[in-house]
Amino acid sequence: MLPRLMFRPQTLRPRLTSVPAFVISRRMLTVTRTLFMTNGEQLIYDKLHGELQPTKLSVTDSSGGCGSMYVVEIEAECFRGLNRVKQTKMVNGLLKSELKEMHGMRVLCTVPPEKA
Repeated sequence: MLPRLMFRPQTLRPRLTSVPAFVISRRMLTVTRTLFMTNGEQLIYDKLHGELQPTKLSVTDSSGGCGSMYVVEIEAECFRGLNRVKQTKMVNGLLKSELKEMHGMRVLCTVPPEKA
């Protein structure tokens, strides 16, 4: 069964309302990404993916498509040994110029589980 598509009037691009559309695997790392992203989501995603090489990364425009509020869920090995405040500061530091143009961003950082 195909997922339902809904259209956002701001971007006129379809967005899936169900689970992520595909998974990209590279060097044992899995990054989840939706099929259609807004320009703001894509910009944040590309910047974080390029700098931190996360094992999981999800960027969602929680403002309904206008780009004023985002939720970033990121899991990266570089967060190991850092507390949550330092992890969040690392992400905010990378997105400093983007943060100036938005209302806010919720950042959820995690560390990948250790391999036995």
